[in-house]
Amino acid sequence: MSNRKALPHEKEDWNGYTLDELRYLRAYTAARMEINRDQLRRNFSNVKNFNALPSKGLFGKILGTLSYLDIAIMTFRIGGKVFKTVRRLRR
Repeated sequence: MSNRKALPHEKEDWNGYTLDELRYLRAYTAARMEINRDQLRRNFSNVKNFNALPSKGLFGKILGTLSYLDIAIMTFRIGGKVFKTVRRLRR
């Protein structure tokens, strides 16, 4: 027997959400997204904080001057090159 919760839209006699239910779901989702955003900020604040790094060397200085977008783009490009190289080596 499944312990899966039956969702309202899976029932045949369901007529849709009421306006109050939609407002509640929207507020609940917004609150959940805000909590996740705060958790991400807390996790990544340690990366940019020089005191959190073991050494204040070149890597720490570079990481401190880059924005999150710059780091994401560089990671994407480097990761793409690594995956291409690995794919070629497997052939």
